[in-house]
Amino acid sequence: MLSSVEMSTQNQSIWSGFHKKALRERQNQLRLVYPQLFPSSKTALTTSPSEIDLTNLSTASLAGLNVDLSEQAFPVTGLDETVADNMIENCIGTMGLPVGLALNFTINGTPTVIPMVVEEPSVVAAVSGAAKTLSVSSNGQGFKASTSERNIVFAQIVIMDVASDNIETAAELIRARAKEVIDIANGFVPNMLARGGGVVGVTVRTPVRKSASKRERREREVVLVDSGSDVEGKWLVVHLHLDVCDAMGANAASTVAEGVAPFVAGWVGGRIGLRIVSNLCVERLAKSTFRLPLKKLAYKSFSGRQVATRMIEAIEWAQDDPFRAATHNKGIMNGVDAVAVATGQDWRAIEASAHAWAAGCGQSEDSARYRPLTHYWVESDPDVVVSGDSEEGLYFCGEMEMPISVGTKGGVLKTNPVYSYTLGMMGNPDSKQLAMAMVSVGLAQNFAAMRALSTEGIQRGHMSLHAKNIAIAAGAPAHAINECVAYMVDSSRVSVTVAKEYLSAHEIHTTLVTKETLSSDPQKTPRAPSTFYLEATLPESPASEPLTLNIAFETLGEKPAHLLMSAATPSTDLCKKLFNARFDYSWVTSTLSILDRIELSTIPQFPARSNRMLVKKLKLLSVLMNMLLRSMMAQWPAETRRLVDKIVRLAISSGRVDPSIGGSKTRALSVANVSRPGTADYNPELQVGRPLLLALWQVFELRVLQWVGHEPLAHMLLETQLEVLKSLTEVNDKTVVGASPLHQVTTPEDTSSDDEPLMLKRESKKQTTTTLPTDETVRALFAVIERQSKRFQTSQFLLCDASSHDPNLLTVPRLRLLKSIGDLMAWEQMCAHDICASRLGRDLAALLGSLNGDELSGAGVELEHVTKDGNGFVFWLQRTLGDEEVRRVLGDAVEASGADAGIVSWIRGSSDGAEFVPTRKQVQEAVLAVDLHAVLRSQIEEFVKVSSKEEALVKLIQEEGLEIYNKDTLLGISWLYRQYYGVDAFFTRA
Repeated sequence: MLSSVEMSTQNQSIWSGFHKKALRERQNQLRLVYPQLFPSSKTALTTSPSEIDLTNLSTASLAGLNVDLSEQAFPVTGLDETVADNMIENCIGTMGLPVGLALNFTINGTPTVIPMVVEEPSVVAAVSGAAKTLSVSSNGQGFKASTSERNIVFAQIVIMDVASDNIETAAELIRARAKEVIDIANGFVPNMLARGGGVVGVTVRTPVRKSASKRERREREVVLVDSGSDVEGKWLVVHLHLDVCDAMGANAASTVAEGVAPFVAGWVGGRIGLRIVSNLCVERLAKSTFRLPLKKLAYKSFSGRQVATRMIEAIEWAQDDPFRAATHNKGIMNGVDAVAVATGQDWRAIEASAHAWAAGCGQSEDSARYRPLTHYWVESDPDVVVSGDSEEGLYFCGEMEMPISVGTKGGVLKTNPVYSYTLGMMGNPDSKQLAMAMVSVGLAQNFAAMRALSTEGIQRGHMSLHAKNIAIAAGAPAHAINECVAYMVDSSRVSVTVAKEYLSAHEIHTTLVTKETLSSDPQKTPRAPSTFYLEATLPESPASEPLTLNIAFETLGEKPAHLLMSAATPSTDLCKKLFNARFDYSWVTSTLSILDRIELSTIPQFPARSNRMLVKKLKLLSVLMNMLLRSMMAQWPAETRRLVDKIVRLAISSGRVDPSIGGSKTRALSVANVSRPGTADYNPELQVGRPLLLALWQVFELRVLQWVGHEPLAHMLLETQLEVLKSLTEVNDKTVVGASPLHQVTTPEDTSSDDEPLMLKRESKKQTTTTLPTDETVRALFAVIERQSKRFQTSQFLLCDASSHDPNLLTVPRLRLLKSIGDLMAWEQMCAHDICASRLGRDLAALLGSLNGDELSGAGVELEHVTKDGNGFVFWLQRTLGDEEVRRVLGDAVEASGADAGIVSWIRGSSDGAEFVPTRKQVQEAVLAVDLHAVLRSQIEEFVKVSSKEEALVKLIQEEGLEIYNKDTLLGISWLYRQYYGVDAFFTRA
């Protein structure tokens, strides 16, 4: 069976957080995990970008993710009506049921994904949660399962009209001719015989036949069948033991029974009665067990011993009371039947066999009463002495065994194409493996139910899930279901009436646009997908509710890359290479905390919706895209621009965003824009970065489209995010005037590569930048700020917050006004950010390296990727003072701080110390040792005076249309950033 992919040595599964994803996001992940099941004709990017025709290439192909963004239906869907009409009589249509995945199962050491079809809430969640407990807490052992050696079903023949005193003689005659019976029978199933199956045995039974006088009769019943005596007689029943291989076997059994019956009846002089398969297949048993350390059974506020004691009490009650046992077994069959329906099995036959087995049929005589199908007990290691309340050396054990007849060949499996996908996700198991999976699901389902019933009860969790069905029945659109559920659960009133009251009161009946799908390339060798998993607990959130992201993306390298970020896992070198050197758990939690502090809130009359966690995830996704893209632009600008250009073009073609997002013209793709062969094309970090960037965008897009229940806001969120992506790819584009003050084109001969990682060019030492007139300098400065300020994403954060507000209040003019305010806030944030002492020191160090024309020696410190984006104040400083004056001012300041004379000489660009080339670390430390705010105070004050738009921002916030928002929050955001950067003293509040 197919092994599921594990994220890291910490055993973090790729399926973590699967239940929190949007529907289409889950489907996309399945396309990645099972590319052989969901083929596509698209071309994968496995060669150099220069060899690819971009005209018809999809975004996903460009990124190597094989994502087809056209409207493509996921194939696990309803049955075609034409097929249905040929399956049953009088067909009038089809009905749909949800298909879910039971996750976290490990069966006989093999991780297994199990599809389930069930309409009842909590079933899939319960088995997945139980499987996780049993697999993780038992050191990955999970379930141990087994089946009977052969897949035997019984073909039954009853012979009538044999005299009672001749029944035993007739039975012995048939037994004596068993080999002959087998030979005759196998003549009716030659193909099964050739596969190693066929009839392998014969049993003759003579069960008691009640006399006519002892049978229960209805009033006025006319007796037609008379056994001819008041004495009990016997039936003459022949069982043909048929090994059906991987088939369910019902049709084959009936064929054999009908073929053999005339021979047997003739031998004993009887009449042929019924000839049919028996669904009680006691020689086709499947068993599943688990063994869990008792202390790992602890649940909620209950210790492992307490839970075990209560669960054993519950199983003993079910053993003694058939009324309880019936409900006990019904819960088991919730799981078993769901897998049976999902995989095309005869769930009715499985149910019949299970309940007959529970009633003791086919077992010992003392089992002839209805009992639970599972059993639980506590056992100890052989050398453990049980004492007191100690749980050491004790194990809680569970077991379930039942007859189960399933098939993975023939029958209806070829009629409905969906079964090829559901069985494919299980790794195309044989019938024994499928049976073991089904009994393991049944055991997990019962374990989950028993644990809940024995502790906190089932209503709390079950009703939350049941409330989803109620919300749907009340007509809640997809984006409003969760908040409708939250309302009903919080008010302890779960009903259609209450749901309709909620929906009517808030008027949020809107329709969400269709999402995009993923597809795979059948020509590409399937690889396990790579993953990016992030888990963070927010300061104000309970530890049990962390914010998690689990992004699956295609593996372009030889093996999957798994990026894991949590409190217990330090950031890897790959994470820091792809994002930045500061990217770790503390950075993530700090960023989330800052975002919470600037959260846009409404006045009390307009309370927020119950989707704040979604808002946080959207913001975090946007931040991650920003960081990853900036890093990739610094290292592989050509490839990154190509990818972003394609994402934007396809987003425009989908009709979901304004065409103006793409700009006035498409960027030319020439040899100059293509990476050098052998450098970026097959760079291992780039092979991870490309599909990860695309996956982050798609997850963002899918969640916006499914869960933001306001179409104009959803489109604006997508457009704003694309604007950020576009702006980041233009930051260092030499075709954009004034794009980067740290990387200006000064002569036509400057054709150095975009791939230069630090952008410290070897130019003429005597080269200087001409000081521009003031008005031209200001226009150029504003162009720089306009473009680069988008990377601060303030507009995006405000729009994300707006998605948690009442959709009826989100008019298009109000949203546009909010976006304009966000753009001004980003402008102000950039102005503050660029004069922050630490940032300014790093950027001035980079500027000095560029002006000097010498590449700094060594790699003592890596300048952060943000340095390459440019700095508005540094631009202003260059254009107002000139390069030589900048060198002089900084040289004097560094000299006054006591720096080495060689560094001072190098900064000034003098011939003294020409042989001395400092390291990056030396230059940066020397500049940072200076009180830059004191040295450059007048220039900073003039820069703030020219660039700040504080008055315009305040005026805009006071506009009509923003009365629903807390204006103090809006007014305070810019000041919070200024305080954070330590530059508030340079600004004056309007």
